[in-house]
Amino acid sequence: MVTETVRGLEPGGRPAVIVSEMQRGIVDRAMTELPGLADEVVSRQVSERIGRLADAARSHGVPVVWSLIEPRADRVGTSRNSPLSSMVARGNLVAGTATVEIAGGLQVHPKDIVITRVHGLTPFHGTDLDPILRALRVTTVVLTGVSTNVALTGGAIEAVNRGYQVVLPADCTAGSSADAHARHLDEFFSLMGAVTDGDTVSAAFARLEGPR
Repeated sequence: MVTETVRGLEPGGRPAVIVSEMQRGIVDRAMTELPGLADEVVSRQVSERIGRLADAARSHGVPVVWSLIEPRADRVGTSRNSPLSSMVARGNLVAGTATVEIAGGLQVHPKDIVITRVHGLTPFHGTDLDPILRALRVTTVVLTGVSTNVALTGGAIEAVNRGYQVVLPADCTAGSSADAHARHLDEFFSLMGAVTDGDTVSAAFARLEGPR
């Protein structure tokens, strides 16, 4: 049987899985102000697929990092310098409330890493993500979660600019609509790294060699 080789997940590499903004106030239809995105997450079974990928990562010693946005109740530090930032600043996401909790079907494990921010639209901005990955000698980031419109797009650019390789398991991600998601995969992510699926990434994790 021929097994697909994924650029960035070759044996000997050091990947980490980044789970972006899979929070109830963003992807839970009962709480979100982004119903289109929440519907895409449900219809694409994104939570279930991320859960399986995260389990595979842990079983092979691959770090799992949760990237969360948790604005303060008084919004100190949360800028309104773009329409989307303003939406976050006046929205329902508030640290310490159910809105910032991990979405149903997903679970943070004790050895997972949780990165939070009060401002910005992307995983690396204003966080310790980069120094943590470098301390773990990570060479490739596997981006999952939401959204392919904004956070994952920005995260891919940030990762490439910092010297990491990028892998996007497309079935473990979602955008604001099916069309927007497909367009970003075709026009953007194919230029940033490897676009594949969760099962292929899990199989690549199993072939990694050496200590994590």
